[in-house]
Amino acid sequence: MRNRKASAGLLALWTGMLAAADKPAILAVFGHPDDEQMVSGALARYAKAGHPVYLAIITSGQKGVRPHAGIPAGEALARVREQESRCACKEMGIREPFLLGFQDQGISTAAEMDQVVARLREIFDRVKPAVVITWGPDGLSGHPDHRAASNLATQVFQQQSALGHKPSRLYYVAIPESRFLPPPPGWAERPPRTVADVWVTTEIDARAEHEAARRALDCHKTQFDAESFQRMHLLRDKILDGRVFLRLALGTVRAGRARERDLFEGLK
Repeated sequence: MRNRKASAGLLALWTGMLAAADKPAILAVFGHPDDEQMVSGALARYAKAGHPVYLAIITSGQKGVRPHAGIPAGEALARVREQESRCACKEMGIREPFLLGFQDQGISTAAEMDQVVARLREIFDRVKPAVVITWGPDGLSGHPDHRAASNLATQVFQQQSALGHKPSRLYYVAIPESRFLPPPPGWAERPPRTVADVWVTTEIDARAEHEAARRALDCHKTQFDAESFQRMHLLRDKILDGRVFLRLALGTVRAGRARERDLFEGLK
């Protein structure tokens, strides 16, 4: 009887693993460690549902100096921030991050961009994502590395003749204008770059992943002190109400005008 139960358990486990392996994958591409926090709830949600979820970080954030952390710019800061990315991925329940290691604020020359594109193509072909997520052209905060990450991920996605695996959809992070009209308290001086609501195509409910997202944010201790942590918490959980908003940039045309509630809508 015990052997039968053990065999049944192994069969159920094996069946579950096969089902998860059949689920389409997600790849998020960002410029710095901690950039993924704007979509961490969505990444955690899909990982919990059994989708392979990956994160590629182009730079190591070597210049992301914050007074409270007390770490000067350079390789020591890069090592700490890379470890923070690994911590965040673990808390979100996604795979180990791809840390490309390029220089913070150093990926906007033609030579560096070509190198980043080559690395991203390798990652696309390795993890075979159905969906790719990155910053929009505004970079949300306007940071040049955010904008470069958007440009480079878009270039790799759209030049599909150079890819062995061809993803189906590219999404940009998008904060609806309506959420910042007028700017909420604490965000009036430096509000994020927003997108007209009509262009927001996708709304992912990540409220159930609140705690996972909060733990992932807490991993980035060099970047968030108590005040900035609460500011980010206000943005994600109050202003955006636990939702992750995206704009379909390239890929399958949506049917109708209603917002998608699933990144894989129409692809399964």
